[in-house]
Amino acid sequence: MIELASFPDAAVAEVFSRALGRAGYGTQVRAREQQFVLLLEDAAHYDAARQLLSELVRNPSDARLQDQAWQSGEVMPRQPRSANMPPLLGSAWWASMGPLTRAVLVACAVIYGLEVAGFSVYRTLLFAPSLEGLQAQPWRLFSPMLMHFSLLHLLFNLLWWSDLGRTIERFQSSVQLLWVTLVTAAVSNLAQFLASGPMFGGLSGVVYGLLGYLWIYGRVNPGAGYGLRREIVLFMLAWLVICYVGFADVVANEAHLAGLLSGCVLGAITGLQRRRRAA
Repeated sequence: MIELASFPDAAVAEVFSRALGRAGYGTQVRAREQQFVLLLEDAAHYDAARQLLSELVRNPSDARLQDQAWQSGEVMPRQPRSANMPPLLGSAWWASMGPLTRAVLVACAVIYGLEVAGFSVYRTLLFAPSLEGLQAQPWRLFSPMLMHFSLLHLLFNLLWWSDLGRTIERFQSSVQLLWVTLVTAAVSNLAQFLASGPMFGGLSGVVYGLLGYLWIYGRVNPGAGYGLRREIVLFMLAWLVICYVGFADVVANEAHLAGLLSGCVLGAITGLQRRRRAA
């Protein structure tokens, strides 16, 4: 047995399991920690089965899924679209995200819009002026991740957040994404405060945390089947170096590095635990 993926919903896991079975891959679904793990019976077919599963996950309307749901008398879950719903909210991009990924995305966009409109919400979200101040206002340890100082800054971070966040939320759980986000936000914000004081903000420390988490998780638990592509990791690491060299005074480099390292640690711990349980 080798783990292919895990899902927060048993029905979804079963649909993917039966689709793989139709393609000739024996699978089983087992419950584990509020997740439903899809296990491949023959590890020799792992690469081919994982490739097929990746194709099906990226395209829920794939005929191989719909046919199987029809034959078993089930209906594949779909995101309903109202006739009045804006195109973006009804798009596959929006539908592919879980509730926490959406909530953080919307919160960052709304907070940026309020600040631009002159409501001065950032003063309540900045990191505390001193470590002692966190005792009275503990939310300031996390809230700087919701602040962005330009439209480009906001869009860059939200695109990466939506991609990395939905991967964790889809294959693991919303709870997993929540605690990884909070831990990496706290570590990256604290590191940046110690380096430059409280005047900073942005989701990029968390983005690097999610990057590190998924990167190392995929390395130590390759059987999960959803590690990051090498090109993505190399690009983000190169961007980290570029920012350190060329934008040392205007980019929260300490937050990026601390987020990455804390995410790597969390990914290693979680990946090792889950690999041992699947063995």
